[in-house]
Amino acid sequence: MNYTKKLAVVFMSVAVLAACGDKEQPVEKTQVEQQEVVEEINVASEAALFREYSATQMADFVADTKLLATLVQEGKLAEAQKLYPLVTMYYERLLPLAGDFEELNQAINGSIVAGQEAEATGFQRIAFGLFQEKTTKGYEEVAMQLVSDVQALEKQLATIDVSKNNVLTSASAMLEDMLKNRLTATSLANAEVYAVKAQTEVVEEIVKIFTARATTETVTSATEAIAQLIEVLGYYEVGKEDYVNYSFFTAKQKEELIAAVQHVQNALNDINNTIQ
Repeated sequence: MNYTKKLAVVFMSVAVLAACGDKEQPVEKTQVEQQEVVEEINVASEAALFREYSATQMADFVADTKLLATLVQEGKLAEAQKLYPLVTMYYERLLPLAGDFEELNQAINGSIVAGQEAEATGFQRIAFGLFQEKTTKGYEEVAMQLVSDVQALEKQLATIDVSKNNVLTSASAMLEDMLKNRLTATSLANAEVYAVKAQTEVVEEIVKIFTARATTETVTSATEAIAQLIEVLGYYEVGKEDYVNYSFFTAKQKEELIAAVQHVQNALNDINNTIQ
């Protein structure tokens, strides 16, 4: 999405005055249909700042993806399973820009279709091996291709055109997918809490980028919503950077997490509606 659009409703009236002899006829007022006036606000500079932020994690992303591929090649299943959600967190932080590198996004993080698992690539294909089949055998080439694709993304990220990307609305769409699809369905790795944590970090950065252009009220609300979500996530942290498997969540715990994410998404939308 290129621009934030604000709407102004214009009403016009036309007075028709007719004279007949010395008598003044009553004024007839006709209301013209509502017209939409669109004020376009360019957010390309903010998208560029977010791209710069995203680029800072790419070296570590490549390094940890290589480590994951090595564990797969060496047949170290348990270690690969433990590292997998941590590596995917890097990619979660890139999702607001995913629309700007669609081909690599599909290769790295494309969905997996039941019955067509062998045709999938990237993280989801590896997750199928690690968590569904519980093996690393046969996934060595998939892991090495993932490394190659992440390296290609590292090179491409610095030059991709993000000028048409309103990262506020992209981040909101990211959270929408989390709310409507990921937190309400089963998955291969059940690493949704890791994903939410990474996405929360992204949202926090985007709010900082837009602070100067948003109202104090909406920024404060977003900051408070993010803090509340971080508090909820902290309850499920086990050790350093590890989180409870989402499959262990009760229905009530899922509802609490979903509500906290929804609160953040609403706050993002409010900022988007008030930027100047």
